[in-house]
Amino acid sequence: DHLWRDLGLSNRAELSRLLARHFPALAAGNTENMKWKKYFYRKLCEAEGFSSCTAPSCRECQDFESCFGPEEVESRLSPTRNAG
Repeated sequence: DHLWRDLGLSNRAELSRLLARHFPALAAGNTENMKWKKYFYRKLCEAEGFSSCTAPSCRECQDFESCFGPEEVESRLSPTRNAG
């Protein structure tokens, strides 16, 4: 599910405020305004030397197009849904 829902928050904006308050350096790194779960997984994958990977349940998610739709930066992950 969406990270903000998993955390019991009301919406993505609430998660953004929480991260900005308690993890300012982490929040500041999301300069492309990516969805948070997508951003975290991208950072983890990059740290491990992978060029792309998705969150564990992204292929099954009914909101895939919303999460991996248009952003300020082109998603490297959107083709992954069709590859599996």
